[in-house]
Amino acid sequence: MFFDHAKIHVAAGHGGNGCVSFRREKHVPRGGPDGGDGGRGGDVLVVADVQQRDLQPFTFKVHFKAGVGEAGQGARKHGANGETITVRVPLGTQVFAEDDGEERFVADILRPDQQVLVAHGGAGGHGNTRFVNSVRQAPKFAELGEEGESMWLRLSLKLMADAGLAGLPNAGKSSLLNRLSNAKPKVAAYPFTTVEPMLGVVDWSGEGDVFTLADIPGLLEGASEGVGLGHEFLAHLERCRLLMHVVDITGYYETGPLEGFRTILEELGAHASSLAEKPQVVVLNKIDALAPTEVEEQREVFVAEVERLRRAGHPAFTFVVGDDAPLARRLVWPVSAVTGAGLSALLHWVGPLLRELGAAQEELSTVPAGAGTPEEPHEGEVGESGHVIYRPLGAAETTFVVSRDESGFVVRGRGVRRLVSRFDLTNEDAIRYLGERLDRLGVYAALRAQGAQPGDDVDIEGYAFEYQ
Repeated sequence: MFFDHAKIHVAAGHGGNGCVSFRREKHVPRGGPDGGDGGRGGDVLVVADVQQRDLQPFTFKVHFKAGVGEAGQGARKHGANGETITVRVPLGTQVFAEDDGEERFVADILRPDQQVLVAHGGAGGHGNTRFVNSVRQAPKFAELGEEGESMWLRLSLKLMADAGLAGLPNAGKSSLLNRLSNAKPKVAAYPFTTVEPMLGVVDWSGEGDVFTLADIPGLLEGASEGVGLGHEFLAHLERCRLLMHVVDITGYYETGPLEGFRTILEELGAHASSLAEKPQVVVLNKIDALAPTEVEEQREVFVAEVERLRRAGHPAFTFVVGDDAPLARRLVWPVSAVTGAGLSALLHWVGPLLRELGAAQEELSTVPAGAGTPEEPHEGEVGESGHVIYRPLGAAETTFVVSRDESGFVVRGRGVRRLVSRFDLTNEDAIRYLGERLDRLGVYAALRAQGAQPGDDVDIEGYAFEYQ
């Protein structure tokens, strides 16, 4: 069974707490504080794995948790950092994060060994050594470790193939894949023998020039709306550079070859405009079942149809290779998956065509120097050099909102939430220091502006304080 969807939960490690310690050694005057910092929590990385076929491993393991940072120790000893874990996914996986019922795109895993940081580990807390100044020479408090990020991720796999086979059931797509590649799909004399996507590698020149070919279950009229099996796997054709539209030249039950061809074109466009726009080659299969004169007549019918679609501006048949569009006759290929007739000529035309289409795509995706600012990597993405890219949070860290409700005043903001959660609020020294930090952030001034009086209750991100 092929698994192309999964849902997993990832949790980065919490940071270790800072240490409250004082140096007390005989004959060592003025020892002072020497508490070390806590270790940083481990991150969670999503990593591309070229050996992985689908998302089946995530049916057995759903939860992924990184290691926690260890607490700091005396003698200024830093706690060990938590272990970073990797979630290995196949190429072509898209990652989406669920936040408060909403979904946001995180990354598209397209390159071998690509790494994306999806959950940041919590920062370690500072030991009491960090809080020494000219006034506070013996701090009896330290920071708590920060909580690591945790979230549910939805994984969606879209196969990465150079070319894809599309067509009605029983058109012979699996037979073609079996004949052209090293794949061994199930082949039988009834529709829907293919129930999951298959990938094969085609050596089109016989000298090591290869391309990957994908086969999905046959499509029916209404497939884009859920009819049949193929609709579940249409997304696997979205990454292909070329669609090989396979047509049963003998017809599909009471559907004529041309009528079936038009049906699939409509379903591809109804699923996604990107599919309808992909370059197509028409493969007329099962010519061994007809007389040569009938095969030639059918070919002329499809050549005329391709020319009609070109005049109508259909993007699948108006693509340009080099400086010119291919002749309509070069887009219709009679073949037989059973005898192999016509397959060699087809491959020797498709192989170079895929190379040209790939080069054109790379040229379009390359941003020339001075042509504008290239898109920045996603936050937390690991760059090609292996270094994690962090972006400064800037003003977002110091932004907060003060409001008033029936019970008192409410303060909300990412910066104040991180600050308040990092201290032990049962420690008087820690509370005093926290008050100084909140004052420097402007929280007290904002409360006064809202009319706060000494003794009023203040809720700062779920923590209750009394305004003084």
